[in-house]
Amino acid sequence: MQYNVYLQHDFGEQYEDLEFCVNVDEEDCYEMAGDSPVTTHVMKQVAVEYAMTRFFKQNHVLNIGDRIIVVEVEEMYT
Repeated sequence: MQYNVYLQHDFGEQYEDLEFCVNVDEEDCYEMAGDSPVTTHVMKQVAVEYAMTRFFKQNHVLNIGDRIIVVEVEEMYT
């Protein structure tokens, strides 16, 4: 499944809107769900995890007082 994850990096007085397009791996969804069934909510959790990984791989830095806000996670239909 493919998701668009919209994040907001809040610097206090300023913020930056970020968008990540991620492909969610089914195996990671089963791992995240554990003994529970895989739901849309679990898939969105995995998508946010992937987006956060990409956030740091793109050399974004969190300083003291910064926040990351998940604005929206939307499934892409192809």
